[in-house]
Amino acid sequence: MRKKFLICIIPIVLIIGIIVIVMNNNKKKYQYEVEKLGTVNYFLFVQNNKYGVIDRDGNIIVEPNYDIIEIPNPSKDLFICKSNYDANKKEYSVQVFDRNKNQILYQYYIVEAIELNNVDDNGFYEKSVLKYKSNGLYGLIDFSGKKITKAEYESIEGFEFNEGLMLVKKSGKYGIINMNGAVVIKPKYDEIYSDKYYEEDTKFKKSGYIVGIKSNNGMRYGYIDSDRKMILKNEFNDIYRIEEKNDSTYLIAFKDGKAGIYNKNKNILKHEYEDIEYNAKNDLLMIQKASKQGVARFDGTIVVPIEYDNILFAGSYINAKKEDIVDIFDKNGNKEQNNQYTSKQDFNNGKYSIISTTDDEFKIIIDNGKVIENRYTYVQYLFDKYFIVQKDNKFGVVDDEGNFVIDCKYEVIQPTLDFGIIQLLDEDGKIEILDKNFNTVVEASKISISMYSSYLKVSGSDKEIYIDKDGRVVNNSNVENENNLYPEKIKNYDKIDLGYGCPYYINQNNE
Repeated sequence: MRKKFLICIIPIVLIIGIIVIVMNNNKKKYQYEVEKLGTVNYFLFVQNNKYGVIDRDGNIIVEPNYDIIEIPNPSKDLFICKSNYDANKKEYSVQVFDRNKNQILYQYYIVEAIELNNVDDNGFYEKSVLKYKSNGLYGLIDFSGKKITKAEYESIEGFEFNEGLMLVKKSGKYGIINMNGAVVIKPKYDEIYSDKYYEEDTKFKKSGYIVGIKSNNGMRYGYIDSDRKMILKNEFNDIYRIEEKNDSTYLIAFKDGKAGIYNKNKNILKHEYEDIEYNAKNDLLMIQKASKQGVARFDGTIVVPIEYDNILFAGSYINAKKEDIVDIFDKNGNKEQNNQYTSKQDFNNGKYSIISTTDDEFKIIIDNGKVIENRYTYVQYLFDKYFIVQKDNKFGVVDDEGNFVIDCKYEVIQPTLDFGIIQLLDEDGKIEILDKNFNTVVEASKISISMYSSYLKVSGSDKEIYIDKDGRVVNNSNVENENNLYPEKIKNYDKIDLGYGCPYYINQNNE
């Protein structure tokens, strides 16, 4: 009996083991890591309207003999060179070289880089995979020439916002594959879009897919989540995700012209509205029915009755307009009793409120009940305890005591708070740049400002000032080249394309 039991159990164990191995291999195919842009070693240059490649030292790696050159990964020596365009075939003759001018990947008829689609800060192309063409169809290969997929697609393009994902077309229908060749969405749709969901850590990797199928009544949309699960079937006129909601997948979907809301596949707000808009600050919904607007929560509770011509969220306040009357509600639906307000908006976590009155004037209300009113015709919150105000058609800045820290004498006051500066323009055309402490950084009749990711360069009166994100003036020698992209030597080429957010240089003197 024991021998019979072992004879029976061994095949079962083997089968289970094979199933587990297959499942793990399939799971790995859906896991991929996008390569980050490393040190840029190679650059395009132009001479006599032809492209070539140089390295960081300015040495010519590929002679300028080509109509187009693609450098998929500028840290690696793989250069796709295109020339002699055939208008009938609508394709170039393609050669691929390494830095030693050796032709590589010559076993493929055509090799091309895959251009990224709305992907920021990580180059122009997929950096570890390429597409190849065989018998009129496309497939994926890696940089060594190893096939990732067969040539079975009519087209392969970068999918929007997501590096590592490709939009493919097969038999006239669209699908999604990843850089490992795994089929994420089968090619059976007429349209596929990203739902644009974004997280700081994962970027767009957890975004889902809005998929469309043509019908006799027009396009009908469905929804597939980031785990490749069909959440909503293709029966909606339109679908879009509430991107700001990160606790679950909330979708606004239109069916027969009426909007409703789904939490994944659960219908939490019925299809009875002409429009629905989400306000992230208060986690509330503007809803419209029979051309009238109101406000609701996700559980369907009505916060503001659906009887107003227009709803405007202003901080944690709701300005509800009916004909010429504006009613102001807080986010819980409590109505303000002062009917002299035409709008109210709060700032600095509710410490300050700016109100407009029926006299077309603005007031500042402090949370302790104090009111600053000096017959301002405009008030804008600046930062901390400061406000930009307008009086007698001139602009200035006051604090929360009503004291002027910048006199009301300027034509324009423009803050650039990401870099901690305030720009002033007086009636004589003079421009003055102040830091957050209202100290003058530079002033001149003409000033130019160049904005980079971590600093500003302010030029004026033969003077250049560098300002970091904390609003501090820093020395030019301390400003690092953010992307470390510039070649060490620039020769007299007609044009050098530094790429990846850098400018073009023309000739040695940048003329």
